[in-house]
Parts: sequence; C-alpha cells; structure tokens
Amino acid sequence: MLAADKRQHALDQNVDLQQRLKGEISDISELLAKQRERRFKTELGEVEPLKPAAPVQHRAWEIDQEVLKAGLPEYPAILRGSEADDGEVFPAALEAMQAFYQAALADHFRRHDCHPDELVRLDLHVGLMADMHAQLAWLSERCGALEACVKELQERPVAQYRGVWANEETYKRGDMTTFGGSTWHCELDSSRGVRPGDGIGWRLMVKKGRDGRDAR
Repeated sequence: MLAADKRQHALDQNVDLQQRLKGEISDISELLAKQRERRFKTELGEVEPLKPAAPVQHRAWEIDQEVLKAGLPEYPAILRGSEADDGEVFPAALEAMQAFYQAALADHFRRHDCHPDELVRLDLHVGLMADMHAQLAWLSERCGALEACVKELQERPVAQYRGVWANEETYKRGDMTTFGGSTWHCELDSSRGVRPGDGIGWRLMVKKGRDGRDAR
C-alpha cells in the first residue's frame, strides 16, 4: 500500500498515510526481530529466566485484641433457672466464649503465617464439622443425663427436724418431729392435723425410754 501510494503523482499522494504506514512497518519489523532473536536463543538453550510474579496480597485477620487479651471467659457462677438467671446471663456468656475462641483461633493461624484467604480442602472441612457436631451432641446428651440426675436428687425429701409436733403445722415428707417422747418421720407429701401414731402418715424413728422400752 505504501509503494502503491508512492507510485502516484506527487499531488495525489497521501503523506499522512505514508507516515502512518512507515511507523507501523517499523513497529512490525522490530517485533519480528525480537521474535527471531528469542527463537534463536531458545534453539541454543539460552532461555531468559521468567520474571518473578508480584506477591499476592491477602486479607488480614480481623482479630478483636481486647477479647483476646481478656482471656477465656468464666462460666456463670449461678444456677440455671434460679432467681439470679434473668434469661440473658447464659446466652451472653456463650457469646463471649465464642468471640474469644474465634479471636484465639485466628491469632493461632496468623502466628503460623496462614491467611484468611487460604483454600481449605472440602474433606478437611467436613471432618472438622463432623467432630464439632459429634462433640456437641455427646455433651448435650451428657448434660441431659446430669440434669435428670440432679432433678431426682432435688426432688428427694430432705430430713429436717421440726421440733415438737403441733396440730396447726403442715409437715412434708422427710420432716421429723417429737411427739409423746418419741421421734417420728413424716411419710406423706403433706400432713396436717394427723398426730404421729394415728394412721400411716408417720413412722416411728426413736421410741421413748431406754433401749427402746417405754419409760415407767
């Protein structure tokens, strides 16, 4: 195209086109020369070393340093369901414990030069989730068994001495009282006005007199 334009009459030639074509031809010639040189070096085994890739930028760990510095929160020192349990104590304690372990685990990986963008194999993730669910289910069952045992112990009658039997008092199972010089044990969940020795509401524990014999 450049040669064809030059064969025209001087007045018909496109100077701008010729200049642009000359520039493009020069660029193409330079690229071809570089390709020939690279090919020649490759054939001779003189391959240029690859330039190192730019370091990958990873996100930083988001760690609550205040939570990490405070350490592991203590378990609430109150009974669940008691008057001190307002329904917020245990959920807040659980949330604080979760926040601590999240900060502690993130700090552990950070100190071992791991980043949050690290790829994790799915089978490893499944294994960790399985272990977490198994431990949660196991501990839940154990807690349920312990709660049932504690409930049974709490419902058992507690032996308590109530002094001398009185007709106006209400006695419950486990109460002990003195009547007629003997000690009696209440056998009913609720007893009032029933004197020891009358009916099945009371059981004799200690009979009056020496060696169990009535005093004369």
